[in-house]
Amino acid sequence: MQSVLEILKKTADYFAAKGVPEPRLDAEYLLASALGCKRLDLYLRFDEPLPESKLAPLREAVRRRAKREPLQHILGSVDFFGITLKCDARALVPRRETEEMCELAAEKILVSPESRAKILDLGTGSGAIALALASKFKCAEVSAADVSDDALSLARENAEALALPVKFFKSDWFENVGGKFDLIISNPPYLAAEEAESAQPEVRDFDPRGALVAPDGGMADLKKILSRAREFLEDGGSLVCECGLGQPEILAREAVEKLGYSSAETAPDLSKRERFLICKK
Repeated sequence: MQSVLEILKKTADYFAAKGVPEPRLDAEYLLASALGCKRLDLYLRFDEPLPESKLAPLREAVRRRAKREPLQHILGSVDFFGITLKCDARALVPRRETEEMCELAAEKILVSPESRAKILDLGTGSGAIALALASKFKCAEVSAADVSDDALSLARENAEALALPVKFFKSDWFENVGGKFDLIISNPPYLAAEEAESAQPEVRDFDPRGALVAPDGGMADLKKILSRAREFLEDGGSLVCECGLGQPEILAREAVEKLGYSSAETAPDLSKRERFLICKK
């Protein structure tokens, strides 16, 4: 009978051979899931022998990950900005950059935990942004829209599981939006088609293409949002968007010079690349 450590090493080596980006870490997550424990608890169980009953579910999970199915799909959940979300193929896997955008909005715009801001999350997907902000700012009024029925069904399941009162509705960007907001926030599609084709298999083959790719070199949906958001913002309200590389600088100039925003700035992600656009009415 093989030990936890032996299985862990073999799984990590197998993942490395298959090109999985973080082979040891993913092996730890999947083994912990199979054993029903926390990842760090594995370090206290290295010498424990693993019976076949424990190996069977692990083998299926390893097979899926080796085919580059996202780890979050296999585990069925993802941690995001202090909450845990159900995660599957109905919507984009929430990523670290989007957490950074939530941090940016929380620190620069919403600021106080007692904020009563009206917030709109456009292209909500799994509901990650809307639910994360609703969890942190419990006095805020949060709405979220998506054009995908599949994404909205997942978002509503997450809202129910978290008991957060976010209003979800179907809308192609601003099509069915009414009223005005203090913050409009969005992680829209911003990849060009060729960028999506060269992305990691986890993204290219498993994320919904409609949540990734936009025409006009990835800029079309960002431009749609930017061109109309101002009419849905309260005076002094802000638009915050996640963008592709090279896009925030172009959009910031357009926002002030052509679209009438009072100010526009860009902000970097943790890799020091300009990733976010912040426009103020």
